Amino acid sequence: MTWICLLGPSPGGARAIALHGHRAVVLVAPGVAVPREVAAHAERVVFCPITDHDAVRSAMGRLIAELGPPRLVVSFTEYAQEVCARVATDLGLPSVSPVAAARARDKVAMRRLLEGTPYAWRYAAGTAAEVAAAVRAEPDGVSWIVKPADGAGSAGVAAVNSYAELARWQERVTREVVAGRPGATRFIAEHAAQGPEFSVEAVSSKGRHTVLAITAKQTTGSPGFVETGHVVPAPLPESDAERLREAVRCVLDRLEIGHGASHTEVRLDPVHGPVVIETHTRVGGDCIPELVELATGQDQYERAVAALLDTAPALTAAPVAPAAAISFVLPPASGTLTAVSLTPVDDVLRWDFERVPGTDVSDVHSSEDRVGYAIAVGSTALEAMETATKATAGVYLQVAPHPDHAV
Repeated sequence: MTWICLLGPSPGGARAIALHGHRAVVLVAPGVAVPREVAAHAERVVFCPITDHDAVRSAMGRLIAELGPPRLVVSFTEYAQEVCARVATDLGLPSVSPVAAARARDKVAMRRLLEGTPYAWRYAAGTAAEVAAAVRAEPDGVSWIVKPADGAGSAGVAAVNSYAELARWQERVTREVVAGRPGATRFIAEHAAQGPEFSVEAVSSKGRHTVLAITAKQTTGSPGFVETGHVVPAPLPESDAERLREAVRCVLDRLEIGHGASHTEVRLDPVHGPVVIETHTRVGGDCIPELVELATGQDQYERAVAALLDTAPALTAAPVAPAAAISFVLPPASGTLTAVSLTPVDDVLRWDFERVPGTDVSDVHSSEDRVGYAIAVGSTALEAMETATKATAGVYLQVAPHPDHAV
């Protein structure tokens, strides 16, 4: 039995490797917990800094000397994508190219590559000062979205609707740099697109792209746009769904993402049509692959491994329900979480709470600040989303303010 190296403790990735009859050897960053689902499928876990190419290549050298060459090197972890692509390419294994993986992480590179297509979009990029100068070159009141050029998870995303808001944003990021706090040094500012937001979940094989599902998204809106819910399938007319699929095929082709899983975020602007926000050479977060599998029967992790192996899918499962949704629990205030209670709701498949009594919670600035979630199914997308939202609305969180914030 051959082995496949998995960078990052992805339960879906480890399961997919096992489904295809290969041994999983999982590389995990020191200090990161290994979920029991990963341990159940892994033949071996090796602790190694998975974002360090030289460290991963050294670990791979030792493993190859003992086990022989791997069949694949794969990762479903955001920050390991470039290292994974470089190592796989070094070994002559099927993979997205290192250049393509880097382009997907770099929002500026993606915007440049989309120039001359129907999906080109006004943007400015550079340091905070350079971005601010570009925004001020347009009239006061033009709406922009500003974010780190290589960020993820809604971190650092800000809406700028005036010169005054721009000044506050620039002051904040400059203050962070001066204080020596870790943060972005390169930013991208884009004209704010309107309309609903979606993500397109796909798998590519030798340059052929298969869309498994389109996800409709809910966010907190301006200023942070933190995602608060998702539903599969997106309740869209087929004509609009095809417009989104075509946009994603274009961006994957332009970035030369020809292998593996992808997750592309798109807005359907009522004037301009599809506006690509960003793409990733991995599956989506926030349990989106689970929603896809519940509503379509297709496991994006398994399909991605099958595509890289150039073999047929190992699963042919029926959908659990016509639609599946997730709704997130947000903290009501910052402080220490002291109690959590919930009311059971029919058609909720599972709950998960990442914060428990005794841990700190904060105002919502990124997806890391959410408390937990509920996943529900339904006969329609609307029904699934209503059930999940009803469930999280019934969660009671008791938060004690920190002493320095108490009135």
